[in-house]
Amino acid sequence: MKKIFLLLALFFSFGVPANDHLPANYSMYQTNFLFNCPEPEQCFAAFDKYMSSPEVAAEKFEVDFYAVQQNGWDDSTHGVSWYFLDEDQYAKSGLIFTTSQAGREFRKTMNDIGVEIISDTLTVHTVGVTLAGDSTTNRVTLRWSHEVTNPEMFLPLWTKFAKSIEGYDWSSNAYGLQSHYLGNNGNGISHEIWASFNSSQDALKFLSGMYGSKEFAKFAPEANKYSKFKRSYMEVSLKQYNPD
Repeated sequence: MKKIFLLLALFFSFGVPANDHLPANYSMYQTNFLFNCPEPEQCFAAFDKYMSSPEVAAEKFEVDFYAVQQNGWDDSTHGVSWYFLDEDQYAKSGLIFTTSQAGREFRKTMNDIGVEIISDTLTVHTVGVTLAGDSTTNRVTLRWSHEVTNPEMFLPLWTKFAKSIEGYDWSSNAYGLQSHYLGNNGNGISHEIWASFNSSQDALKFLSGMYGSKEFAKFAPEANKYSKFKRSYMEVSLKQYNPD
């Protein structure tokens, strides 16, 4: 599901992908939860227990539990992203979470720990490209959140820039752009740009290479005409469930 591709057609009002172009195993929807956990080991243990419960494990949901680093935006320390093939899988996940004994126990444990939900969003992929490896090897992801004021101008500009840096030795294993559908996404955020790597060292090499490149120097002032930068941070995967 994370092995994604550059869509042949972009719908620019919200940057929505053409569903008839999506392959059968593509994650049509993604839900993302960022939260503050004062006891990280307990939070992970509670979530792992929930994912291991019979009713959840039987569905083989693709999920990523990760730490949030270099945030500087809010108090988020960790996150969970769920990848859904279609509307039915999304609905099944929500039903299990809200009605099952495992869901009740998980919510109680998180409340007892003092977990605070910071952000809850529903997104879809508008652009995605896999250059190397697969989702199981891409343990680190960089994210940049933007309020795109003119998607029709910004999306092809960004796509051209992303393509232009693919050939460098510091380039990412995969990259893409997500469009927000619903949720608390932080003061007007409409799109998320991401790039994935095997390690945090590779991610830092990418940052040095990208920000120092002639391609970025050309792209940045043009992009600023059509978008407002909001935040950036790093995700470090702690456990992937049923990666595809």
